[in-house]
Amino acid sequence: MKTTLHFVALSCALALPVLGQAPAPAPADPFEAGMREAFTIYKKGDAEGTAKKLRELLKILDSKAVTKLGTLLPDALGDWKAEALKTEDSPSGGVTMARTYTSGEKKVTIRVAKDSPQLTELLPLLVNEELLKLANRNVYKVNGHSAVMEGGNKLQVAVDERILVDLQSEGGATEPDLVDLAGKLDVASMAKIK
Repeated sequence: MKTTLHFVALSCALALPVLGQAPAPAPADPFEAGMREAFTIYKKGDAEGTAKKLRELLKILDSKAVTKLGTLLPDALGDWKAEALKTEDSPSGGVTMARTYTSGEKKVTIRVAKDSPQLTELLPLLVNEELLKLANRNVYKVNGHSAVMEGGNKLQVAVDERILVDLQSEGGATEPDLVDLAGKLDVASMAKIK
C-alpha cells in the first residue's frame, strides 16, 4: 500500500509542472519563419544567402496573391467546362495561374499573371488603345477593361494595370469565342485583389 501511495505521489509531482506549463506555441507562419531566418543569415554577413532567402520569400508572397486570382477561374464559364487549375512559374518572375476550358471541340487556356516585373512594362501598352489601333490590332472592352487580340488565337486583357489575363485558343475557338469567354470572367473581383 505504501508503495502505491509513493507511486501516486511521485506521478502527481511529475505531472504538476507539465500541467502548469503554457500550451506549446502554434506552428510559425512559413513567411514569418523565413523572414527570421533571412535576418539571421543577414546578421552573419552572408549577403548572397540573404538574397537567396528573400527571393524564396517573394515566391511565397507571389504564390499567395496568385492563388487568390486562381479562385476567380471557376469550374465552368457558361457552356465552357474547366480542367484542373495549374500553377506555372513565369520566366519574368512571379507565378501564373492557368486553367483550360473546353466546349465541344473548342479549347481555350486562360492564364492570370499578377505583379510580374515584365507586366509592369507590358500592361501600359495594352491599355493604350490608340497605339494598338495604329498597330492594326483588334481592340475590345471586356467588362470595362482593355482587351487586345494578338494574332487570331490570343486575347490579352489588362486589369488594373497589374494583372494580365491571357486567353489562348488551342483548338477551334475563334476570336468571338475568346471575347465572349473573357466577358464571363469576374474581372472586377480580380482588380480588387492586392
